[in-house]
Amino acid sequence: MENIYDIKETLRNYYRINTELSLEGGPTHNGEKYLQKVKTEKNILSYFGLPLTSKYIKLIWNTFDLTYNLNDNITLMLDELQRKSREYQSSKNANISDKLLHALENKREAFDLFPEIDIDLNLYTLFVYNEMFLAKHHAVDIIISELQKASAKECLSNIYQLSLLSKKYENSDYYSFLTQKGLFFVNDFVNWCKLRDNQKYNSTYDLSTKNEDAIQSLSLAFRLFLHYKQKGYSNEKAKKHSGLTNERVFKIVQYVYTHT
Repeated sequence: MENIYDIKETLRNYYRINTELSLEGGPTHNGEKYLQKVKTEKNILSYFGLPLTSKYIKLIWNTFDLTYNLNDNITLMLDELQRKSREYQSSKNANISDKLLHALENKREAFDLFPEIDIDLNLYTLFVYNEMFLAKHHAVDIIISELQKASAKECLSNIYQLSLLSKKYENSDYYSFLTQKGLFFVNDFVNWCKLRDNQKYNSTYDLSTKNEDAIQSLSLAFRLFLHYKQKGYSNEKAKKHSGLTNERVFKIVQYVYTHT
């Protein structure tokens, strides 16, 4: 659902499903329609960035009961859900803000913090957290906005591809895409990547040091997998969030973690 017309149609569809389900005797008489109702509730709340909880589901139910005019109901519900969405995001950001400020005081590692605030671990978010926040103390609201934008699905692949380049970062489609998306620190990130490249070219790391770096990276990935498992995630979901969906890679990482 990308625009207002889609969500209006979804609300109309929800009203139809709910009405039919009531007339047919409820969930016990039509389980399939009840599942359609639940799925539609999830889609509606997802559109507004709200969690699937009884509080917001009841809001949908109660709004439909206010008037017999369906168009009026939809207008009322759109206004109310938009207001609740703003309140929820404000509360969510305040909670993230508190955790970030606490992390700044205690110099917490991103590995420990990010799962708590639902931020993906990738090269750019690590850069923003370590370099722009912990080191340079940029304002927490800017950091929150940047971390959330960088975790968007369409940004992740472009960040990854940009980080793989060794020169001419600014001429790439990945750079153009990320600047159009409004990433505030993308130029700082590019300069950081250039510095990293220069260090690679001028370094005299021996093979044992490179091996040690690789082992630490693999161990970090498995630690992230274990973290999600302890949070109650399924194996598949924990693998997905830690970037270990490839079974062969997972077995290698598991072996490295248990034998070092």
